[in-house]
Amino acid sequence: MRKQKTLVLGIGSPFGDDQFGWLVAREIKEMLKSSQRSHIDIEIADRPGLNLLRFLEKDYAQIILIDAVNAGVEPSMPFTLQSHEILEFSGFLSSHNIGVAPSLALANALNMPIDHVLFYGVQGEHLFVKDDVMSVAVKKSVGNMAQMITLQLIKS
Repeated sequence: MRKQKTLVLGIGSPFGDDQFGWLVAREIKEMLKSSQRSHIDIEIADRPGLNLLRFLEKDYAQIILIDAVNAGVEPSMPFTLQSHEILEFSGFLSSHNIGVAPSLALANALNMPIDHVLFYGVQGEHLFVKDDVMSVAVKKSVGNMAQMITLQLIKS
């Protein structure tokens, strides 16, 4: 049986710029017509850590992860990374304790397939906070990122 479904997973938390992945996933859901969503699962995850592996165990043809990152670059700078590039970002690809890169590195070490994983994100500015205030730059980038991913989903 051929894998056909795509998972769009918005990763984040209710705090600061860490809401980015959630907001992008929700906007993608609104942009896609229900007929276009028949082969796409859109979910959000609250700081999944190693629970990310449970999504990798499912039979998806493609997994798109969306998250704010802390790479020490200009706020709202976009990132698009393939699975092997994500592994190179180990240690600073997420604002979470155990983020995307360490989780994928573990999956890779366990011989779980990760080649079908694609990461979209932006550099956060208002990270590691306990309020829901997003920076202006990151908030503005939500729509652009959602539109870019939605167009890719429609084409595939």
